[in-house]
Amino acid sequence: MIKKILKLSFALVMLCLSAKNLVYAQSVSNEGLEFWSVFPTHVPNTATQLANISIFITSKQASSGTVSAGGFSQRFNVAANTVTEIQVPRASAYINDSESGRVLSNRAIRIVVDAGQPAVVVYAHIFAGARSAASLILPVKALGQQYYSMNFTQNSISNQGKNFITVVASEANTKVFIRRGNIDLVPGGVTLNNAGDVYEYLSSNDLTGVSVKVDSTTSGCKRFAMFSGSSGTFINDLSCNPSSQDPLYQQDYPIESWGRTYGFIPFSMAAPGSIVATERTLGQYVRVVAQSNNTNVQINGVTVATLNAGGFYTTPNPLNQAASISADKPISVAQYALTSSCSNRNGLAPPGDPDMVILNPIEYSIKNITVYSSTRENISEQYINVLIKTAAAASFRINGAAPAIAFTPLATLPGYSYLQLNLNSYRTNNFNLTADDGFNAIAYGFGTVESYSYSAGTNLATTLTANAVDPVSNLQITSACVYDEYNLQLTLNVPTQRIVWTINPSNTVITSVNPVVRDTTINGQPYYVYKIPKPGIFTKSGNYTVNIVADLPPSTGGCKLGDQLFNFPFTVYSAPNTNFRMPASVCVGDSVRFVDLSTDSSKTIKSWIWKFGDGTTSTLQNPTHTYTTPGTDTVSLTAVSESGCQSTRQQIIRVNNLPNAVFTYTNSVFKDSAVFLKDASTITTGRIVQWAWDFGDGKTETRTNNQVFEHVYAAAGTYQVKLTVTSDLGCSSVITQSVIAKPGIKPNFKLPDACKTDISSQFTDLTADSVATGVNLTYQWNFGDANATAANPNTSTLKNPTHTFTQAQAYLVTETVTADDGSSASVTKELLINGSLPKAAFEILNNNNLCSNVAVIVQNQSSVDVGRITRLEWYFDYQNQPTVAETYLYPVAGQQYIHQYDPFNSPATKTYTIRLMAYSGVTCVDIIEKIITVNPAPKVVFGALGSICEEVSPIQFTQASEITGNKGSGVYSGAGVTAAGLFSPAAAGVGIHPIKYVFTTESGCADSLTQNIIVNPTPTVDAGTNKRVRIGSSVTLTPTVTGNNLTYRWTPATGLNNPNIARPVATPADDITYRLTVTSADSCSATDTVSIRILKIPVIPNTFTPNNDGVNDVWNIQNLDRYPDCIMDIYNRYGMLMFHSTGYGTAWDGRYKGEEVPVGTYYYVLNLKDGTKNYGGYVTIIR
Repeated sequence: MIKKILKLSFALVMLCLSAKNLVYAQSVSNEGLEFWSVFPTHVPNTATQLANISIFITSKQASSGTVSAGGFSQRFNVAANTVTEIQVPRASAYINDSESGRVLSNRAIRIVVDAGQPAVVVYAHIFAGARSAASLILPVKALGQQYYSMNFTQNSISNQGKNFITVVASEANTKVFIRRGNIDLVPGGVTLNNAGDVYEYLSSNDLTGVSVKVDSTTSGCKRFAMFSGSSGTFINDLSCNPSSQDPLYQQDYPIESWGRTYGFIPFSMAAPGSIVATERTLGQYVRVVAQSNNTNVQINGVTVATLNAGGFYTTPNPLNQAASISADKPISVAQYALTSSCSNRNGLAPPGDPDMVILNPIEYSIKNITVYSSTRENISEQYINVLIKTAAAASFRINGAAPAIAFTPLATLPGYSYLQLNLNSYRTNNFNLTADDGFNAIAYGFGTVESYSYSAGTNLATTLTANAVDPVSNLQITSACVYDEYNLQLTLNVPTQRIVWTINPSNTVITSVNPVVRDTTINGQPYYVYKIPKPGIFTKSGNYTVNIVADLPPSTGGCKLGDQLFNFPFTVYSAPNTNFRMPASVCVGDSVRFVDLSTDSSKTIKSWIWKFGDGTTSTLQNPTHTYTTPGTDTVSLTAVSESGCQSTRQQIIRVNNLPNAVFTYTNSVFKDSAVFLKDASTITTGRIVQWAWDFGDGKTETRTNNQVFEHVYAAAGTYQVKLTVTSDLGCSSVITQSVIAKPGIKPNFKLPDACKTDISSQFTDLTADSVATGVNLTYQWNFGDANATAANPNTSTLKNPTHTFTQAQAYLVTETVTADDGSSASVTKELLINGSLPKAAFEILNNNNLCSNVAVIVQNQSSVDVGRITRLEWYFDYQNQPTVAETYLYPVAGQQYIHQYDPFNSPATKTYTIRLMAYSGVTCVDIIEKIITVNPAPKVVFGALGSICEEVSPIQFTQASEITGNKGSGVYSGAGVTAAGLFSPAAAGVGIHPIKYVFTTESGCADSLTQNIIVNPTPTVDAGTNKRVRIGSSVTLTPTVTGNNLTYRWTPATGLNNPNIARPVATPADDITYRLTVTSADSCSATDTVSIRILKIPVIPNTFTPNNDGVNDVWNIQNLDRYPDCIMDIYNRYGMLMFHSTGYGTAWDGRYKGEEVPVGTYYYVLNLKDGTKNYGGYVTIIR
């Protein structure tokens, strides 16, 4: 086992300096062995609801100790990462307001850990009906000599509450001054004679910024604890009248523990189980206190105040967004919850009430803390706010698990993120918070008009520390591993002549007389550094206490004389027992699993560092790794526990090389679907001992040799053949490749065409043409000739043999071919030896009408006495082209052949000699010739016809003609055309029409051509119904048209706003008829007319003479005929209707029911039914 070797330097610094020189400080956590707390004055909700106080104790390790106050004392035991509550009797610790202003002996609450037990963390919680307040309690080692009070403006209901400052002596004879600036609030100061003495200062004023500091002349080495707050107050903005109050209670941090940068995270605005901001939406106030003059304070990077020592700044309004708070000198920052009724924008009163929590700067953070989230007195909502470096946010754990919600980056504090985590869903009130880097945390809770908040834990500055210092990183630690070397180091601000070093429980004592000293200077002050004379080694794990007794010379300022005791706890952890399991031998490419078997008796193993020996590593507990290179590698595992202790174990692993799987194949020449497989695999080291074949057809075979072998597939096709070869070391390699199984090659040969009198017949092998190059073949022929002789044998082994057949008959000839792979195949064909007397004959089928542009058709009628005609040779112009022939093999009787002569138009005729040669063998042939006469062909030309409109009258085609002068006649045919060529587009219809022209000569030879004519559609037009319009008015013409890309023309254009649009507006002065012509894109057109009649004003005469003289006998009204729907009513002077008509087709003749009406005046009402007003007047009848 390889141990981690750390050389540790324990630095114990004693600083008995005046306050102005306390600028150098070590860092410690809020864990400790001794604590002091107080129970300050408290305003109850009612006289019967008096407050109580509980001390909550937690630890990373099991520990024990005692809690005491006055006459009260109670033992405690706390398990690791749990919380123990000790409720202190009220009478033993509570400070009544009447007791303020005087020293109260033994009134403080003391928490002390048993000797040799691990350090603990302490919280105090005050609770009562509708009251709650809590604080982190600082260990004695983190106490200081000067504090500034943190309070708030005192605004209590019925003026009951007051600001308080409460101090506790951790050492006897401690004198402190309470001052605001240079004014002593307690003249002469306060002397606390005994450790545990308490003094409380009450005021109705805001005590924020009041300085409390030891008397450097009498108590220069003394440290004390200080608490501040309010016994009861409300906190509101100016727009709200509060209805409840709560106490404020916090232990103040000494000025050494202040920082320069803080993160403000608002208290949660969402109720448990919700993400909607509905509660405490106004936010919280923030207050900043300075310890030095000219301190510049910024919020979110904007300067908001410049403060002097003890001065403070309060945000003018509550903050409800996360913010950064910083200064150029150390500051203290507090966050204040508002009164419940004043905490919401909507005026509702959510859970909560005033509270104060002092924030921790980012300079002092902590990595591991256990916190208790209390529900006292009636807390219903519990939360934790966390501020952490963004890079470490992913490592944050609560009770070992990642939080359910994500961290949010704090925009104004780059590199940091925050979390508001509700705790109500957890089934515990104990929470262990851990991360890989430091964080700040605030625990808080809300109930009906009550709340609490406190720091969950932090690191702090101290003037007395006992932390280990890693000599490499110079970081302070409080633990080591067994067998680690260490040096104890004591740093004093005065020299000493004698030091006694004691380590318990081993009771190792080392005495140094006149020890060697190293002088140094820190912040301008001299210091004296002493080391233990020899290095020490812890051989066992456990909790140790280092006691150092230094013989100090006399000094001033109240420091002790003579021996001074310093002690600090120190934990020694065991190293892990590292072990792991892995195979001793693997193959290249194998996925190897490494199993961690490490154990640790004192701590959980938190990390693993694997080195696989090939340059690669892993931090998984049980990793897998694949080796890519053969050889021997050393695998090491280093197990690291939570304590930081580690050990390493190594093992050897052998990585074997893989064989290289390769194979080839060849197809069997004549055997169907058979392949020959040949292994070609190799290996560098070792030998191949197994060949596993998967043939891809469902069949497999495992062989122990690599000899060539045959595999026969059921059918031809492509198969994926896989070969797995395995070495004698167990390493395998696989190759898969396509293998094409082919049908076996079939032998073939060419039969001769022969007759009985041919000298011999030549056989030609065709098999070799299908066989791959390099394959050797042998042949065996059998000619099937029963008449064969020794001179003319029946068999042959030649590739292309000959044989003479003596009889005209059929013979079965067999060829057998064998390949050098052993496969063979045969083929048998029937050979017909034809007779020696062929007869050539043919007939010309169209001999009666042979034209040069028409092919001649001949029919074969040749025959032979035995067998068949094997070849025909046609010579269609033997006289002029005796060497030009068309050859046809194995013709059939009755088969027709076509030959096209070159067309000609003159002379009048041509003659051709047709020769036919019919063969029954090589030498057996017969010949026949015939002469034919061919007529000339006419030549037709036909020009393009173009397009025409459907409405056009019939036209005569003249585009076609015969151009060679042959006599004859031409005829047209097609849709809409007569034989003479008169074409009617209307008869043909719209569309594309082929027109054919055929010219036929007197000898019956013809030629023809076809051209297309396009008939374009005629548009349709309906100019619309005739219209009537009042004189001077306008009307829109509304034709209905169809057609393609039409244009419009109205004539005449008189009275039209535009004569070239489809719907012009007409304003004629008199009756008019318009003609509309529409023309398509094809220039086809159509016309229609529409008339407009002007509704002229009727001219109504006021007299007429119905005396039957033929002149003015009726009451004619000019223009009334233009109103066919008009209504005319005529009355006598008594209102009696004398005449009524719809339309004025028959004028009034002065009669009523056939009788003449008396001479006189009559009255009429004329309704033209055109939307205008009625006409009314009189007419006089005169006779």
